[in-house]
Amino acid sequence: MGALTRRRALVTSVCVVAALAAGASAWAIVDPAARSSASDQSQAEHRPTDPVTRGDLVDSKVFAGTLGYGAPTTVPGAAAGTVTWLPAPGQVVHRDELLYAVDERGVRAMHGQVPLWRSLERGLEGSDVLQLNQNLAALGYDVSVDDTFGPRTQRAVERWQEDRGHEVTGTITSADIAFVDGDVRVATVDGTLGQPASVDLLTVTSTNRTVTATVSQRDADRLAVGTEVRVRINGGGDELDGTVVDVVPSSAENAGSKVDVSVAFEAGDHELPAAASAQVEASGESVQDVLSVPVAALVANGDGEYAVEVVRRDGSSTRVPVRPGFVAGGRIAITGKVAAGDHVVVPG
Repeated sequence: MGALTRRRALVTSVCVVAALAAGASAWAIVDPAARSSASDQSQAEHRPTDPVTRGDLVDSKVFAGTLGYGAPTTVPGAAAGTVTWLPAPGQVVHRDELLYAVDERGVRAMHGQVPLWRSLERGLEGSDVLQLNQNLAALGYDVSVDDTFGPRTQRAVERWQEDRGHEVTGTITSADIAFVDGDVRVATVDGTLGQPASVDLLTVTSTNRTVTATVSQRDADRLAVGTEVRVRINGGGDELDGTVVDVVPSSAENAGSKVDVSVAFEAGDHELPAAASAQVEASGESVQDVLSVPVAALVANGDGEYAVEVVRRDGSSTRVPVRPGFVAGGRIAITGKVAAGDHVVVPG
């Protein structure tokens, strides 16, 4: 017996045990004594049926989520002095716009993932210098887009400082800029005017709408970064295609070993509510091109074998032996003398 066959047999056995424990649930596999034999069926008797179908079975799972802007990150105050201006929650800050002000001097946002951990001046090299050159070039200044702070960078910095009304020094410090991960939306304002700037001032998020779901570590395998999923937003219309873009340990209280999964999607023409609950559907294992029936249609013969009760055109029914296999979405793959389009009895 191959590994897949053993696995299918195990899945089926688990389903049988679970169904027996559940009593009269919709998943129950009916004992032969609970049904009449095929010869005793009346043509006029009405019984619920469901067709045998051919197609793929996908073990999908739906996770509850919320619509938002992704996980927030903190913007610490780095300039020395007193906070004199802060943005409002919900405000979007683009490149070269004010993040906050200290001693009435604006600290501007520049794009980059490496924080400004030192003053940038002529002769330095590094990824932080590369970020500065990229931003100056994007703003139209004449620089070489590399990781070297050379004379061209110094001249560009001096022109930028003059254009912004800053003291012209040719050196970039934390009193001039802060690097943030692209355009950002202010999530919370944690600082207050008049306090020292050397505290956490803001939290910011992406400007893109995302759905965040908190899932167990066991389910995280279904939702690895790059996984394609389906997203349903309550009040947002049709399903949307989404992609998992981030998986981090959950920040929720009492989350234990759970993780927060962020899903990006293209809203297109959909008008989304400001806030809403959402669902994320992720696929797991699958089998292709199989015959399947509802799990409830499976009959346990009592000797470790199974059957389905196939309804004939005249209303009578015949119990047909089948071998059960993969289970997904309330259906179970079967093999036996049945065909797509046959109708099988499904207990109500």
